[in-house]
Amino acid sequence: MLSLINWRLKVTINDGRALTGQMLAFDRHMNLVLADCEEFRRVRPKKKAGEETAPEQEMKRTLGLVILRGETVVSLSVEGPPPIVDEDKKNAVRDSEHDQRRS
Repeated sequence: MLSLINWRLKVTINDGRALTGQMLAFDRHMNLVLADCEEFRRVRPKKKAGEETAPEQEMKRTLGLVILRGETVVSLSVEGPPPIVDEDKKNAVRDSEHDQRRS
């Protein structure tokens, strides 16, 4: 888990919702702190008279900073790597310039 700090994760919880965000922290109970979190849930539209079942829709909602109780976590999966910080960008540019000079 420690290697996933700052990575973007998708967390499925026991009521069927999925939360996607950058993992900032965790503890031994699997409580998670997620930044820039978004919630995704499937919703069935209400039936109207004479209609057959309508297709499910996925609703998205921005939550921001979330503290998620570990007891509700069903699964975790990696959505993406940690974001590139300004310092990392500067180093990446310097490294590429250095590589170009050596060529």
